[in-house]
Amino acid sequence: MDHHLNISFKAAYSSLNEITSNTKHIWIVCHGYGQLASHFIKRFDVFDPQEHFVLAPQGLSKFYMKEYTNVGASWMTKEDRSTDLENQRSYFDAIVDHVFGGIDLNDYEVHLLGFSQGVSTISRLAAYKEIPFSNLILWAGGFPPELTPDDFSFANSKAKLKIVLGDRDALFRLPKFQAEINKAEKALDRPSEFIGFDGKHEVSRAVLERVII
Repeated sequence: MDHHLNISFKAAYSSLNEITSNTKHIWIVCHGYGQLASHFIKRFDVFDPQEHFVLAPQGLSKFYMKEYTNVGASWMTKEDRSTDLENQRSYFDAIVDHVFGGIDLNDYEVHLLGFSQGVSTISRLAAYKEIPFSNLILWAGGFPPELTPDDFSFANSKAKLKIVLGDRDALFRLPKFQAEINKAEKALDRPSEFIGFDGKHEVSRAVLERVII
């Protein structure tokens, strides 16, 4: 028989730049399967460090990648999914309170971005913590099936939903990916802006510069 118990442990995250009086944009970004936050966040150095602060949570499960050389992280698996979701919520509470405690996110342009497996994670974080986002950017990943318009009733009517996909992405190809777009549009009750690019399953700095125009 399987059992669960509550424990306390440390969890990692990465940040880029500082929140100062010059900060105009706040990013919360979630990496894909097999990535680490410390590596993923480097892509966001394309933005002005004086105006952009970036927070990158990290999946709670780390593991060795191919040939036991590199280490990656995962947000969750299908095994004991409900417990992983519960742990994610606890992590969301802790990291948002720790990083943004005393800060009113409504004073900034908030951009939420998830890549690959991080798409479902950033979508759940947005809904659960009711983050007042200006842009929800879903980059080549599946949308969580359990989220509904009620979960996003807090979202500003002017908030934008943006979908990003490379035309040579090996994991998601149009028109099959349209089903994920439809789920996101239905849950957020708004049309999406599609941003396509010439590339693979990757986050490109050049494309990043296009997503908040």
